[in-house]
Amino acid sequence: MADGASSQSIRRSAHGSHGGHDPAPAADHGGHGHAFGQHHHKERPRVAFTGEEFGFGYQAADLFARRGRERPVYDAGLAVAKARTEQEFRLYADRFEGGENKKFDFSAPTWQPLRTKEQSLMAVKQHTADFAVVPFYHPYFGYDFETLRALGSLIFLLGVEQVEATDNFCLAVHESQLYDLIQSSHPGTGFSALQRRFRKSWGAVDAGSGNAPGARYDAEMPRAGLPIDMSDQKLIRDRIDVVFAGPEASRRCKSKLDGLRSIGVEVQETAAMIEPHRELARRARATANSTRQTNTFFDPTSGETKFFSSLGAEAQGGKLFGMVLPYEVAMRSSDYVIVDHNYDDGQAAKTRFMVVEANPDHTLIEDAYRTTDQKTRYWYRRLSALSKAAGSLETRGVKTVGAIGLGVGAGMVALGLMGLAGYQGQMSLPALLGTVTQTGFALALAGLGVGALSWVLTQAQGGAKQGVRVMFRFLRNSTAASTGDFENYLRNHGVRYAVVRTDEDSEGHEPAPVIIDVEFTPDDFSFNPVTTLTSRLQNSVANGALKKAFQRWKNRGVLVVAAMPIEHGAYQLPKPGKRRWWSEGLSAWAADAVETWFIRLSRLLLYVIPVAFAAYAAWMLIGGGK
Repeated sequence: MADGASSQSIRRSAHGSHGGHDPAPAADHGGHGHAFGQHHHKERPRVAFTGEEFGFGYQAADLFARRGRERPVYDAGLAVAKARTEQEFRLYADRFEGGENKKFDFSAPTWQPLRTKEQSLMAVKQHTADFAVVPFYHPYFGYDFETLRALGSLIFLLGVEQVEATDNFCLAVHESQLYDLIQSSHPGTGFSALQRRFRKSWGAVDAGSGNAPGARYDAEMPRAGLPIDMSDQKLIRDRIDVVFAGPEASRRCKSKLDGLRSIGVEVQETAAMIEPHRELARRARATANSTRQTNTFFDPTSGETKFFSSLGAEAQGGKLFGMVLPYEVAMRSSDYVIVDHNYDDGQAAKTRFMVVEANPDHTLIEDAYRTTDQKTRYWYRRLSALSKAAGSLETRGVKTVGAIGLGVGAGMVALGLMGLAGYQGQMSLPALLGTVTQTGFALALAGLGVGALSWVLTQAQGGAKQGVRVMFRFLRNSTAASTGDFENYLRNHGVRYAVVRTDEDSEGHEPAPVIIDVEFTPDDFSFNPVTTLTSRLQNSVANGALKKAFQRWKNRGVLVVAAMPIEHGAYQLPKPGKRRWWSEGLSAWAADAVETWFIRLSRLLLYVIPVAFAAYAAWMLIGGGK
């Protein structure tokens, strides 16, 4: 809950059932039991996230859990790595094996909210959480340096999925102030009528209306607290005197807040807080009328409890505070009454979150992967599996044809060499084929051509079904080479990428590391005879990018901090145009040469023309024109 505990509580009404109908407790992590009344042998995933218990981070974590119920969580291709983790690194061996994410039951996750980004990542590192949901890109402020810096400094943590989430703001009032106005209002008015409304609550009574924890909520109808309709919302909105809004709410709800200012409502901007509804509730309670007298009567015979409250009309002179809060927070709290459920100026841009888990990179600890080629092969195998390209029928068929072609080519070369050696066999070659030596040479040459083409087919790559987003961390200290060659390669092949510095290094001792965020499309994993002529002579674009990044002699200390699938074509980065040397490069060079020489010649004419006129005038003066 709010303190990170694993227990789940369900709010009940006074009419709710208290015996025999409670949902069975879910199994604890590492054990077996019942979850939501269903017997299973899966563990409850522990998910740590940033922000409020039901705030912005919860939106992303809840979306991640819904995906986990539909399919297993991706593991960045760890299942096909075919590498063994050494014993000294196997503190929690079950998290370092492929396919382990299938053991989680996402119908009963254990939430761990109210974490900072570093705390969420360390919870996964210390095995007190299975997944961490942390933001890594904000549409207005760019990449989250804190997340990327922390992730790049923790070994064996890897971003495996990305989640887009957003929230919407609403305008709400606190019930402590609202009930002061309701009780002190003139009998028969609209405010006094609100006092006779029955409060809604979570429990068996409201289960039929969808008013249950974990259910999807309709934004048109606030589910908890005082039930009001749209006319009541307008009645309360017109009574608001002061509105509090945080920095994010002030920016996203600017037009509506400006409208309130224009009609005399005081708008105060508050500091950015993890749980603003707590601070705003404290301010509202501090203004509650202290002259109220409340008496409680309990009848021990019938067990009936009665409350009596008296309040004078002086409460009508108090101010009513309005608070701009995330809708999910205000809706789940019975202390708040929502008076405008959609307070944003427009559709809110989505923040991108990263799902991080304990996931080893064997190239950092195994000597077998210390070379550039082996590290490239290791990560290409994992990324191919992530793009759903490994073992595709298309690729296997092309490789089979290539293997057959290699055999045919080898046979032709063997026969050609025999002919070059002067061996004719029992049958003499026809005269139209020329001499034995000439025929053998032609046969060997054709065999080499068939073998070369067949070798290209055996190296075929492709069949990817979805894109892959990879984040590389490059060091720039000591003797590390520039990342210009890697960026130039991506730019020339039209690959989406972005460069971000992970720390402020002004007046520092050494340059800060950079993160290069790359988005590969399914076409970037393709390699066949067609791409050999149009793109690269050897291997796919993605394979070449990995080899460029992992070149050990450039001493850049490259680390993969995230390998996430791009589902449903949800690319974020803009796609640059390709720049091929034989097409765009050549045409750009020709255009530049023409423009350069035109400028040079035009400047030269500024000197040539006056000199020519002077020479012509002198020639005419000396009589040369006669």
